[in-house]
Amino acid sequence: MSPPKDVLNALTKLGVSDTAFEGLTTYVAVLDKWRQRINLIGPGSIDDIWRRHVLDSAQAWPQITETDGPLLDLGSGAGLPGLIFSILGASNVTLVDSDQRKAVFLREAARAAGVKPRIVAQRFDAALSNEAGSYDVVTARAVASITKLMPMLRKALKPEGYALLLKGAQTEKELTEAQKSWTLRYALTPSITGGGGQIVKIWGIAQHDRGS
Repeated sequence: MSPPKDVLNALTKLGVSDTAFEGLTTYVAVLDKWRQRINLIGPGSIDDIWRRHVLDSAQAWPQITETDGPLLDLGSGAGLPGLIFSILGASNVTLVDSDQRKAVFLREAARAAGVKPRIVAQRFDAALSNEAGSYDVVTARAVASITKLMPMLRKALKPEGYALLLKGAQTEKELTEAQKSWTLRYALTPSITGGGGQIVKIWGIAQHDRGS
């Protein structure tokens, strides 16, 4: 279950510790087993899991600082990227996914990897009903367009908080569309896994005044 050499080198450059690497290896083994039962990720090899999913998520880890508090991952699914961040060392992580089977997977994968994120098997609106303004960081990968995510991001984040979204080649188009209804600041970091993807950091979120 070891990663290809180039992926291992990239993870090392990202500062992944030996303990975290052991956790990631265990996670990959559990994910490979479970993807044969439920639709967690698309078909592919172990190398694909390491590059397309683990490294693609882990590359955003350096943008999360040691002083950041609670982290919320929306639509965690296979644990990407929220469970990866938990394995890498993030504390106080909440993973939200409405699919009960995926929540069962997340619990097993977290236990096997030796981490203890909070796992909530609810829809976003229900999960956030009593947690408005509770999170320093909100993450999401392959969940919805930026425009559709904006209401959840605004509700979940503390005023000084930020979102980290792992997006594809249509990122700038999505940002342009979101800015029709929302004020926001953002920074883009090209993905190291290719395909034109971007890591999008968003902060300073406010909805446009409908009367203007």
